[in-house]
Amino acid sequence: MKTIHLHIGVLALLLSVTLTAQAASEARFGKLSKTYTLHADGSQELRVQKELTLYTHAAMNSLYGETFIVYDPQYQQLEIHDSYTRQKDGTVIRTPDNAFVEVLPSAAANAPAYNRLKEMVVVHTGLELGATIYLDYSIKSRAGYLPELDICCPIKELSPIDEFTCRIEVPESKTLHYELLNASARPAEANKDGMKSVTWKLKNVEPRPYSYPSLRGSLGMVQQVASGMMPVIMASTWASYADALKSLAQQLTPGDRTVIEAQLNELKQAAQQDSTDLRTAIATYMNRLYTSSQCKVSLQEAGYRLRPASEVIRSAYGTQAELVNLDVALQQAAGMKAEAAICALRPSEADNRGLASIVSLIAQSENAPQKGAAVQGTGESRLQDYMTVTTLQAHPLKLVVNTAQDTQKDVLEINADNSQTLPDGWQVVTLKPVSAALPLYTYAANTDIRENILLPQTVEVTCETLVKLPEGTTWSQKADKTLTRPCGKVSFSYKQGAEGVTVTRSLSITQQLFTPQTYCDFYALMAEWRDSNNHTLLLKPVK
Repeated sequence: MKTIHLHIGVLALLLSVTLTAQAASEARFGKLSKTYTLHADGSQELRVQKELTLYTHAAMNSLYGETFIVYDPQYQQLEIHDSYTRQKDGTVIRTPDNAFVEVLPSAAANAPAYNRLKEMVVVHTGLELGATIYLDYSIKSRAGYLPELDICCPIKELSPIDEFTCRIEVPESKTLHYELLNASARPAEANKDGMKSVTWKLKNVEPRPYSYPSLRGSLGMVQQVASGMMPVIMASTWASYADALKSLAQQLTPGDRTVIEAQLNELKQAAQQDSTDLRTAIATYMNRLYTSSQCKVSLQEAGYRLRPASEVIRSAYGTQAELVNLDVALQQAAGMKAEAAICALRPSEADNRGLASIVSLIAQSENAPQKGAAVQGTGESRLQDYMTVTTLQAHPLKLVVNTAQDTQKDVLEINADNSQTLPDGWQVVTLKPVSAALPLYTYAANTDIRENILLPQTVEVTCETLVKLPEGTTWSQKADKTLTRPCGKVSFSYKQGAEGVTVTRSLSITQQLFTPQTYCDFYALMAEWRDSNNHTLLLKPVK
């Protein structure tokens, strides 16, 4: 009888451990497989197969309730091989036809040139806690649409993966460059029927952390890979990285030069009216486009195709790469030295990457009106030490980029918007946030981290605020405060003057990459900086 009780106890313990492991994540991929194939005729196919078990209502209702597949029907064909849900009791619910909904990708909204793109939304049906989603689909690209096989395949997902498979298949006559970054698994190689294949199988892949910000888009990719957190498979059939960039350079054209000249004349007139130089007028015009008219369609989603600069002017919008092309075209037309620079992920061998590894393009000019204004069009430039930056000829390049360094001085007139009245005539005055520090807030959401974390930039900012005290009030004095750590410093100081109280707030973060062992220093600085008591003054009536 003791043996039976022991077995029951062990089983209960194992069940408890299993449930705890499941509860630690929203869901779990039993299998996730991606197969990239380059056929002899130049056509390509990406096949994705996944099995995903759901453990929480959040996973079921929002996180994984739908699958989104973006493709270009003009050049690509989407084929759903299989789609169904196996419920906890084994019942199979096949995805009905009306659960396949084709929409315009949000990235292509307000961008008519890219309205041809489609996003297939697969609405998974029959979901319940413990149900498993099965989806198998292919995106087939016509010959000539993509010049070479170009792969940048991240491995981690928000949920753990029991088995991840990435297979690359190309004709035996093709040279395949490839590399697995941030992991040490060796691929299996095989040759069959005139095709050679390279296959990676990774077991028990840990999820990427929920708390890590900026995980979507190119900036997030650089941060994940450069920090060592994200394993990624890079591969291409380009003869060299220089050949890949040469094909991209052919897309960077001015187009109709009369349109370029007409826009340049408008900017010259604007410069005369504002009493500024032409470079400043161009920078102002481009900054407006970068911030308000940038289309979110990626270089890869556009098939590595760009519209000429003249078309961007006519339409008043463009992708990130198209806006950089326009920026360079305007500067060159004005007789300035400007060129497009390429920011890409950094493998051990340059030729292991292709166009899929490109993070962004940057317009670099030697005629910047002020220090640091030479780089336009992307925030990734501040991560240049963690990626490769080259010219279009693949020559290494060092960008002119400053730390987010700023010294602000302002005057605060106390009113109902920035103060709160307390009993007995006391007031709490809240100072304005320091904008240069705000991008770091989400990186200090936890007291510790499991993986390395890479900040988008270092910060050196000082803000002096003169708080004018209303008549009949004085301030409840506060002691100066300074906190120093190896990665930076935070300080707050207060000085009484004839016109009021000057509050000086300083934040210095001199490090970008943090490990789990060094993160506590960064967290301590940011916790002190974010303490609302350090950004307020307490006023009291004069008796």
